[in-house]
Amino acid sequence: MEISGYIGKFFDAHEQVKTAAAEQKKNPPKGKSLKAQALDNIFQEMELERQAVELRELLIYGVDPALGAVWTRFQDEFERLQAEQEKERLEQEAKDRIAQWQRRKMLNQLQDRALIIGAVMIVTLYLHLLFQAIRQMTITRWGS
Repeated sequence: MEISGYIGKFFDAHEQVKTAAAEQKKNPPKGKSLKAQALDNIFQEMELERQAVELRELLIYGVDPALGAVWTRFQDEFERLQAEQEKERLEQEAKDRIAQWQRRKMLNQLQDRALIIGAVMIVTLYLHLLFQAIRQMTITRWGS
C-alpha cells in the first residue's frame, strides 16, 4: 500500500507536468525563442519518458514476486479505466450535441413563429389600410 501511494503521487505529478507542457504549447511564454522552447519541450519529454521507464522497471523487477505481475495488471487496469473514461466522454459529447440541437430547434421554432406573427400583422395592417382607403374613396365620391 505504501508503494501504491508513492506511485500514485508520481502519476499525479506526471499528469500535472504533461498538462503544463500541453498548456505551454498552446500559450508559449513571451520572451523565449522558439529554439529554447523546443529544447525545453524535448528535455521535459525525455525526463517524463525516463521516469516512466524507471517506474516500469521498478514494478517489474523491484516488487516482491509474491505480488505477481504488477506492471501487467497495472497496464490492464489503466487501459480499462482509459476506455471507461473515453466512453463517458463520448456519451457526454453526445448529450451535449443533443442539447445543442434541441436549443437550435427551439430557436428555429421561435423564429418561425415570429415570422408568421409578423406576416399576419403586416397583412392585417395592409387590409386595414386598404379598407380605410376604400372607405375614404366612397366618402369623397358620394359624400357620406
